[in-house]
Formats: sequence, C-alpha cells, structure tokens
Amino acid sequence: MGCGRGVPVASDLSRRDPTPREAYDLALEDAGLGGTELVAQWRAAARAAVRDPTAIEPPFREATYYPADTPTAIAYQVSLERGQALKVTLHVEPADSAGVFLDIFRQGADGSLKLVASPSRGATQVGFEPRREGTFVVRVQPELLRSTRVTLSVVRGATLAFPVLGGGRRDIGSRFGASREGGRRSHHGVDIFAPRGTPVLAAAPGRVSRVEETRLGGRVVWVRDDARRQSIYYAHLDRQLVEEGERVRVGDTLGLVGNTGNARTTPPHLHFGIYVRGEGPLDPFTFIDRPPTRLPTLRSDSVWLGDWVRLESDARITGSGAGARTELAPSADSTGLAPLEPADPSLPRNTIVRVIGVFGSNLRVLLPDGRMVIVRDAALESIERQIEVLVVRPGQRVLSRPRAGAIVAGQVEVGGALPVLGRYGSFRLVRVSPELEGWVTGTP
Repeated sequence: MGCGRGVPVASDLSRRDPTPREAYDLALEDAGLGGTELVAQWRAAARAAVRDPTAIEPPFREATYYPADTPTAIAYQVSLERGQALKVTLHVEPADSAGVFLDIFRQGADGSLKLVASPSRGATQVGFEPRREGTFVVRVQPELLRSTRVTLSVVRGATLAFPVLGGGRRDIGSRFGASREGGRRSHHGVDIFAPRGTPVLAAAPGRVSRVEETRLGGRVVWVRDDARRQSIYYAHLDRQLVEEGERVRVGDTLGLVGNTGNARTTPPHLHFGIYVRGEGPLDPFTFIDRPPTRLPTLRSDSVWLGDWVRLESDARITGSGAGARTELAPSADSTGLAPLEPADPSLPRNTIVRVIGVFGSNLRVLLPDGRMVIVRDAALESIERQIEVLVVRPGQRVLSRPRAGAIVAGQVEVGGALPVLGRYGSFRLVRVSPELEGWVTGTP
C-alpha cells in the first residue's frame, strides 16, 4: 500500500501559515478568551501531550473519549524509515471531524519538535511521506467544550508500489549493499526474482527518462519520480515496453522480467534501484516492502469509554498520559493538582478511574485528581453497586474531588451509613442521595 495513493498527502511543511489548530487558537484570542483558565488548560494539554507521547508500533488503533469538561490532547510517537509513509485515519463521533485537530511533528534527537504536517480542517484520513527517516509525534486534540469519541488508526506503508506483478518480500533474493565481483563493488539495489516474462510495473508515476541497453544492466528503463525527486532504475529486462519521454502511472507495464546484461548466469529477476542526485543509490527495500496493516481489535472495555468506573482488581501503571509520568509525579502544567499519595506505580482494587482510551491490552484512564495514566490488563466494573458503607456525621461536607480544599458539592443532612462506590487514596466516593455523589474522608 502506498499511503499517499487515494489519501490526502501532507508533506514536510515549507510554509508556516497557521494550521487549523493554530487558527482556532487565534480565534479564541480574538474573542477575548485567551486569558481564561479553560483556554490555558487546553493549551497546556496540547503542550503536555507532545512532551509525553505514547510510543506505538503500527498497525495501531485506539478508541479515545475526549470529555468536554476536561481539556485533553493525546500524542503518539512512531518511527519511520526512509521510504515509508504514515497513514492516519480518524473516525469521529459525533460525525463532525472539523472540530478535531491533527498535527504531526518530527522529533529531534534532543527531544525538540518541528511541525511537519497538518492536514486541512475536517480531514479524516491523511498520508504523510517524510523526506528522511526519523521519529514522529502525532497529536490529536478536539475543540474546547466538545465531548468527542475518536477512533484513531495508524499504519505504516511503502511509498512506492511493488514493481513486479504478483511479487512481494518473499521474492527479494539479494539486498542492497551485498558484495559483488569479489568485493570490488556493492549491490546498489534489490533483486526481485520472478519467471521470465512477468510484467515489470511502474512503482511511481513519472516520466520515462531513459530506455537503453548497457553492459551491466542489460535492457534497462529509468523513470523520473518528480514528486519525490528521485530516479527509479529497472534493469535486466527481457523486453522494454515503453519509450523515452513517455508518462507512466503506477502499475503501468514498463517491460518484462529477464536476465539480460551481467545477469545471464542467474535466474530471471528485476534489479530495482533508486537514486537521488547528491546522495547516490538508496536502499529501496523500505520503499516497496509492505509492513503489516491489519488493525488490532478493540478490547470489550471500549463500552466504558467516558465513564467513571471501578477497578475490579489491582492494576499496574505501564505508561503515562499527557501531563503525567509513570511514577505519578504531579503535573501542575496540566491540572494544577498535587498528588494525593506518595508515588506508586500501581492502583489498588476499587480505585475510581475514568476510561479515556482503549488500545491493545491497555486502558488510558483519568484519575480523580485529573492526571492521566495507562494501565494494562485492568478489569473494570460499574460503580452502581456499593463496595462497603461509611458512617458519617450530620453536616459532613461532600467534596467534588478527592483532595483537601476541593469545592464542596454538598453536605450530609442526616448522619448514618452511606454506600461507598469506590476509593482514591484515603478518600471514599459516597452516594448521599440520587442527586448527590461526592468524596469524603474516613474509615468504614
């Protein structure tokens, strides 16, 4: 799969007009909202996400719930070899993708970030072809005050089509750099073996720049891939079926597999090479190899997306989310809340969490203090059923969050035993009435 075919392609940005997300941010400023706490949290979430991306290995899929009451952004870190492309697909519910922003950054060795791609507003699928290998960060963030469910899919692909009809990785018998002529030269391409007469196909659209016969390559065809500023070399052809100056599209037949030139003593094959002016030959393997693209299924816990639930068993934190660290360090930048307990890489049974994302065996959850972490193999259950009771006195304050100094949501009018729905640290989530749930301290 060439990620760019049939998919809008976002190449390295050479201009710096505002991206859709930047334009939205400027609109907030123009509306006089730039100094509000909500906008500050939204901007902080975006910064925190790219500082702390989730490392992924495509093919990858995550279903994520972005709550309207908590400004959230999530970023993903992925590596690409030269010749590979990235395809990112967003499925948005409700189906208004214009309110979801997607940006791609190149990450430097020092952790610095450079914006390299930003598809147009409302794009639900984008292919990105970098000019060189590297590590990239993909960030997703909705508009403010917008509850959105986004299923993100990320796959890697080859930028070029496979050049031999019906061929694949299994047919490549000699790789780039292999020794030739007793070490006097090295192989400047890959050899793709196929029966004599198998069609050789254009791997990219372009112009046929040369059709000739040489001592080494035998019958050869050169195609100039102007979009990528590279020349593609097809050698040892049995027959050439195009003319110099002809325009070709992906999949057009250029010739037939043979063993002309210095390949007369070997079985029929195509020698396939890529050359860039000023760099010489490139290893073409990653340009035509097809990485796996079958997306993993989502675990059944996706039904809990957006809900506050309870851990049915102890869960270990395996990663961090935007604004959090694996050891649960505080992140004033994203939430302004200090941790309630000493750093601990585990969450005990009956902890209350809000499910934000589901991928593989992992859950991305918000903790009651506003921090985001990733847990693995966690079992969940509804908080409708009580786990214990807590005796409270009349006038007991019920807090909106499990922290000292949190906003008071209400108070207990009549003392007695209240059902406990879950815990966070030394706090208990209690149901005072059908209209009032909140946090209190105490021992059942």
